Amino acid sequence: MRDRVIAETVRLPLEGLPLTAVEEHILLDDFPSHPMVIVSRFDFLGSSPPETLASAFDSALEQEPLLTARVQKVFFGRPRWRAGPVPALKRSTSHAASVQLEQQVQTLPRLDPYAGPMLHAEVIEHPAGWSIVLVVHHAACDGLGLVGFVERWLLQAENKPGRRRRRADDVMAALASRGRVASSWSKLFRMLPRLAKGLEGVAQFVCRNVIQINRHVTSLIRVPPAQRKSESKTWEPAVISMMLGPCEVDLLEAQASSQQVMVNDIMAAAMITSIGEWIDSRAVRPNHTCWIRLNIPMSLRTKSDHLLPAANRVSMVFLDRRPRLRFDRDQLIASVHKEMKLIRSHGLEHIFSLSIELRRRLPGGLRQTIMRPKSQSTAVFSNVGRCFHHSPLIDPLGQVRVGESSLEKWWIVPPVRPGTSIAVATHETSGSRMLSLQYDSDAISRVDATNLLEGMVKNLLGFGDGRAGFSKNVLCEADG
Repeated sequence: MRDRVIAETVRLPLEGLPLTAVEEHILLDDFPSHPMVIVSRFDFLGSSPPETLASAFDSALEQEPLLTARVQKVFFGRPRWRAGPVPALKRSTSHAASVQLEQQVQTLPRLDPYAGPMLHAEVIEHPAGWSIVLVVHHAACDGLGLVGFVERWLLQAENKPGRRRRRADDVMAALASRGRVASSWSKLFRMLPRLAKGLEGVAQFVCRNVIQINRHVTSLIRVPPAQRKSESKTWEPAVISMMLGPCEVDLLEAQASSQQVMVNDIMAAAMITSIGEWIDSRAVRPNHTCWIRLNIPMSLRTKSDHLLPAANRVSMVFLDRRPRLRFDRDQLIASVHKEMKLIRSHGLEHIFSLSIELRRRLPGGLRQTIMRPKSQSTAVFSNVGRCFHHSPLIDPLGQVRVGESSLEKWWIVPPVRPGTSIAVATHETSGSRMLSLQYDSDAISRVDATNLLEGMVKNLLGFGDGRAGFSKNVLCEADG
């Protein structure tokens, strides 16, 4: 049996904690109309939330120094994380049978990283049960870090055992080393020959013209500048989500096994195909010389990072494909699998963070990177993986239970930046897989976003020709 979580307060040092290069990059990329925040929602069916939920929230935050921190600008040197105000758990009531995202838009704040905290949490009670809505700044936390925090919070509310943490000093040591590519200089030098393979990808990243998803399809070829939006523009997150049932998940895994690839490879190929189909159906004169580019976050967490609280421990890799490659689905999947295998075997996921670190050493280097005139990616695709898979919250039937309630569904979406109109995130819980898409409502409509996500789901299971036995009735659009 696992040991109980140690409720030991973890505090930032008095001198603060320097931001990593990636954290500073995200901070500069935070626009008022496109905040760099991760949004998630957990819907529970059943009785009211446990009475211990609020006290467990406060207790869990005592071990999450970055979620309660703020950023302090430093005249010389890097900005630093400083201890900040602890957020209060907001409580509200809805009379609707289910919570619609549109009803929450006015309650989701813009998180000011310089004032703190980096987390907004809200519990909404409604006739069918209750929901948790979370907004976290991406500079302070990645998707896996947010899911880990939610699990630790709910475990404490249930007074159930969780993964043991060591002393606060050990946790802070893990935080202090979160931005390192290697544990020592000698290990980094040994990695350099393999990392040199990534220089070709860097050149391609800079030189290639990337297709931008936009409701004005004729502007796709020109790739208009990703300009900073007006400061007065309000943030209106727009999210749609669809769920694959256990039968569809099994078919997807069987398809991956038969082709000797990863499920993630099929999902990335399906998204590229969906984008290509959407572009060709709307462009007057489709241009196949530009590239569809997926921005794929990759976790840098290692086995030793079990001590790491919620933090940003993620890098980016980029997949470029011509739109015409979608006509040969087997070649597309195989090419994605080959490239992702090369990335993992050579450690090329570190190229992004290393390049950001190098640019930070140049005067104004990071800001110039943010304000590039070209769109950097067509879309974001993030797979959070299997969540709560071995959690004590899972009951004998495989459902996540908190008190007398069970988790019906949940979704999480990464942020979208100007010029990158859509971001898709997926995860698997209790045998089902959720796909959630956040889109820039100034760039595309809800109908177009829905068509993109539906196309991705159809392509996932047999690429639309019925080989995988895709059943429409199992696919359901989630609320919001």
